[in-house]
Formats: sequence, structure tokens, C-alpha cells
Amino acid sequence: MLDKEGKPLILIVDDNILNRQRLENILINEGYKVAVAENGKQLLAFVNKKIPHLILMATVLRGMDGIEICNILKNDLKTRDIPIIFLSVHKNISEINAAFKAGGVDYIEWPFYREEVLGRVKVHLDQLETRQRLKKAIEVLKKKVQQCTNELIESNNKLKEINIALKVLLEKKEEQAEEYKKNFVYNIKYCLEPYIQQLKQTELSLEQKVLVDLVEKKLSESVYPYLKELSEKYFLTPTEIQVADLIKSGKQTKEIAEILGLSKRTVDTHRHNIRRKLGIIKKNINLRSYLISLEED
Repeated sequence: MLDKEGKPLILIVDDNILNRQRLENILINEGYKVAVAENGKQLLAFVNKKIPHLILMATVLRGMDGIEICNILKNDLKTRDIPIIFLSVHKNISEINAAFKAGGVDYIEWPFYREEVLGRVKVHLDQLETRQRLKKAIEVLKKKVQQCTNELIESNNKLKEINIALKVLLEKKEEQAEEYKKNFVYNIKYCLEPYIQQLKQTELSLEQKVLVDLVEKKLSESVYPYLKELSEKYFLTPTEIQVADLIKSGKQTKEIAEILGLSKRTVDTHRHNIRRKLGIIKKNINLRSYLISLEED
């Protein structure tokens, strides 16, 4: 609130030259920088160029009175925060009330005693400085809050991006894990399949045959859960389940026959039985595509 010389600027507005000189001497001797105006016109011209830290203004002036000028200053964004102390040569309650209602911060009666003038001026300059410091602190705080808000928004956006990336990565990992599991089990099945077929072609006891058939069935069901549903819902035999599984994997009749140790004619018979049990024997439907659609369902 200080000027370039480190002194507060006080504007005295009074059309009485003796009052102006009296106040000017008191303030200058105390180290304040002082400017004077005789009327409202001069005051408005002055504040249009420079804003004083405090105004001492007579309630009664030629032309515009002090109350009217105060209303003008308080309605202007540039000058509304200037503290205004009114001066009067006589005590008038209605005048005092009007002065405070217009926005005045204090009231000094004539004769103007040095201690009273300096005391009241100091109080309101100190209050002005406190308000200005508080205003600056609030502005700094607002900037800090805005900065923190922007940082939080940015961090939140980055967190959302990270969460999306993690979600995609997790879904990818789950898909890969499922695919690895599927391929692993599938490969085990067809590594063991030839040995199972070799066992079936050897002379086995009835109990051994039952065990081999059970192993073969459970192995097929473990590869694709939907094969168990095929078996239970459509009453496919273990061999038909194997054939259906191989058809779904894209194997042709010759390949299926070689894998299962069957003749191509026997494989064709199984294909026919599978279509019949699935209810598509007389429909122009690709068996492999139909089996894949059953798994997707």
C-alpha cells in the first residue's frame, strides 16, 4: 500500500483552506504523503489518475457534497475499497448516519486534534493494509487451489488411462492364459490318443477295455467342456465324441481315421450318426461350423 517513497498517500478534500492546511500539516509532519482537492470535481479527476490509500473528506462541499461523492466512489470498482473518513465542523446525527450508510469508515469533528486525526488515520491505514494482505493471500490460495485441482484432474485422467490399459492388459493375459490352457490340454489329448488306440487294438480283458474307454471319454471331456454336454444331451458315444472333436478342430476324414485307427468308411458312419443325433441329417449345414456354434452357445 506504500508509494515509491514508502509513504501512504492521503487525499484531503475540503473547500475550507484553513481546514485543509491544518490537516495537511498534521499528516506531513507525521511522514505521510498528502494531496488536496477543494471539491468533488477535483477529487474525481485526481482518483482517475492515481488511487490514494485514504481520503479525508468534508461532508459539506460546494457543488457535490461529501455523501454524494462517497456514493460515486463506492459504486466504482476501481475506487470502492478506498477508506473514507468524513470531516464535519458540527455534530449532526442524521449527517453521521448518512455518511456511514454511504460507505464511510469513520467520522472526525472540528476542531481537528492532532492525536485524534493521527490515531484514526493509522487505524484505517492498518486495516487497509490487513485487507490488502488478506486479499493477496486469498489470491495466492486460489491459485494454489486451482493448481492442485488441475494436478488432481491430470492425475485422475492419467489414473483412468492406466486403469484402462491395465484392464486391456489383464483381459489380454486372461485370453492368452485361456488359449495356452486350451492348447496345452488339446496337445496332451492328441499325444495320448495314439497310445489309447493302440491299447484298444490289443487283446484286453473286459475290465481293461472298460477302463480304457473311461480314460478316453474323460480325456475328451477335459479338452472341451462342451463335449460332455454333447454326450449327455445328444447321447454321443465316446468314439463319436472323439470324431466330433476332431471334425471341429478341422481334421478331414482321412486324418481322423489315421488318428483314431479307424477306416474312412467307419469315420463316415460316425459322421452320419453325429449329424442324425444333432438333428441336422437332412439339412444343408456344415458339421464343423455347427459344432463350433454349439460351443459358442
